[in-house]
Amino acid sequence: MSHEELSLLAFDTSVAHCAAALLLPDRLILREEAMEKGQAERLMPLLEEILADGGIGWHDLSALAVGTGPGNFTGVRIAVAAARGLALGLKIPAIGVTLLEA
Repeated sequence: MSHEELSLLAFDTSVAHCAAALLLPDRLILREEAMEKGQAERLMPLLEEILADGGIGWHDLSALAVGTGPGNFTGVRIAVAAARGLALGLKIPAIGVTLLEA
């Protein structure tokens, strides 16, 4: 797959926010919502919104990136579980990224 075809969805819930980024060949779309709780309920709708903004669907994704902390243990579990389920269902790789690497 060439760089021109790459579509990467990244998301993080490890701190007091629900954040997502969609990297497309021609643009980057970012969303972040500050929240102390409620990330589990908000994550999937946020991801749906960012995909819609990018004009692509789940099966157009090349890979996922997910925040693995450091941060709130429950928040990390929310994002990692979502990434694992999506990656298995979509048959695409999920890459863990620490906040220190990002």
